[in-house]
Amino acid sequence: MASTRIFEGFSLSHAAILDGVTGAENATLYGCRNGTIATDSGNFENTGDDIVLSEWFWINFANVTVEEGFIPFDTVALITGTTVSSSGAAPNDYYSVPLWTLASMNTITRPMAVRCPAKDSAGSLYTLDFVLYKVQFMPFNFTGPSYKNGLTFSVNGRALMSTNDEVGTTLPISYPRSIGRLIAAPGTLTGAFVKEPFAGT
Repeated sequence: MASTRIFEGFSLSHAAILDGVTGAENATLYGCRNGTIATDSGNFENTGDDIVLSEWFWINFANVTVEEGFIPFDTVALITGTTVSSSGAAPNDYYSVPLWTLASMNTITRPMAVRCPAKDSAGSLYTLDFVLYKVQFMPFNFTGPSYKNGLTFSVNGRALMSTNDEVGTTLPISYPRSIGRLIAAPGTLTGAFVKEPFAGT
C-alpha cells in the first residue's frame, strides 16, 4: 500500500558528515542527543495607505546544531582541519586534538545528513533523512562538565544555499540553488549513511 505522504518524525537517531563525492558517511557525530535545523529568514513589507499591501520573505541559510554525549576526536579534526596526535600503546594510549585554533575558523564546507525514525499518518514505518548540501561549520562548543549532567559536545554549522547536491551534481534549473532535501524512506534505516536517493533531482 502506498504511503499517505504525511509523516511524523521522532527523536534524532543519527547524524554524520558526508564525503562530498559518493554521498557516503565520512565522519560520525557520535552519541547524538539533540539536533536542530532552523532557517534564518528575512522579510520586506510593501506599505502604502498606512497598511501593509504585500509581504516578501526569503531564506538566508539554515542553522544546524547537533549535541552529542561523546567527543569524537577524528570528527573534530575533520571539521577543524587539524590532526589528532597520539602516543603510547593500549591501555596507556594518549590522544590530543587542538582546541579553537585560528586556522579552524575558516575551513571548507562539507555536506551533512541528519536522520530520525518516522511514521506516516497510517502508521507505516519510515525514516526521515535531512540531507544538507553545503555546511560551513562554526567553532564547536561544550556544555558542562556539570554535576550529574556531565559534559556535552555540540557541533554547530550553517547550511548555505548551494548549486550542487551532496555528491557534486548540479541542481536542476527549476530550483538552481537549494539548502538540501528531505527524504522519507520506507522502513527503519540504521547504520552509516550511504548514497541517498534522489541525488541531482
